[in-house]
Amino acid sequence: MRGRIKDNGSLIFAGVCFGTTGTAQALGPDGSSPLVVGAARLLVGAAFLWVIHRLLGAQGSRIGWLDLLIGGVGVALYQISFFSAVRSTGVAVGTLTAIGSAPALTGIMGYLINREVPSLRWLKATLITTLGIVCLTGAKGFTHFNLIGVLEALGAGASYSLFAVASKRGMNSGASFTEAMYKIFGLGALLLLPIFFIGKNHFLTTGSGILMALWLGLVPTAIAYTSYAYGLNRIKVATASTLILAEPATATLLAALVLGESLNGYSWLGVTIVVAGLLYLSRE
Repeated sequence: MRGRIKDNGSLIFAGVCFGTTGTAQALGPDGSSPLVVGAARLLVGAAFLWVIHRLLGAQGSRIGWLDLLIGGVGVALYQISFFSAVRSTGVAVGTLTAIGSAPALTGIMGYLINREVPSLRWLKATLITTLGIVCLTGAKGFTHFNLIGVLEALGAGASYSLFAVASKRGMNSGASFTEAMYKIFGLGALLLLPIFFIGKNHFLTTGSGILMALWLGLVPTAIAYTSYAYGLNRIKVATASTLILAEPATATLLAALVLGESLNGYSWLGVTIVVAGLLYLSRE
């Protein structure tokens, strides 16, 4: 029981780290291309993940080439799809659709590929946390909506699911959790290199831009995905995808505490519902 709490806690901690992404970007330099920022995040994050792998010295076999390819493509496509969705349909709808669809899509893919059957507690917790995300997103207002943007956001959710299921299968085959992460993110970074060099990367010449890239690469990427992989290595992929929904609740609270955004009743209700769903699932 104590081990399961530790595994669940590592995934919730990963979600908290993920939740710092939006605030870090908001504090960064104006005019930064979201796609270039995403590419820089993968480049810096992959380097930090390699360092963590070397420091921890986790033992295991090499991740299979197919799992590496699927995971790397999933990581790269997520960056492109998510930021494109936010640009097309706004932060509220894009975030809700991408993050909200990921647990269900991951549960489906986990069953089809790894034959993992999600539990009834997972289903209930996913419904609870999704309701909380709806409240959080609705509190900011659904100011933009278009079909292309929604499809792009669903593509982001599906891309994340590919990454999660491929990572889980790679670790099930004997790869250490640190090797799986640094190699998958390394491949994802290589795939996005053209975007990084072709796009406007001038923000990396400023102090705030460098700090933003380092934070995004270290905290919501290297530290977060190391913690995520540690928990994913021990529990079902569907459960892991729901536990990291601590991300939107963290992002909302940080926006209020750091950026001075006001929280209305829907915001607090959403945070409360998400936390309740996570606490319920963490007892599984």
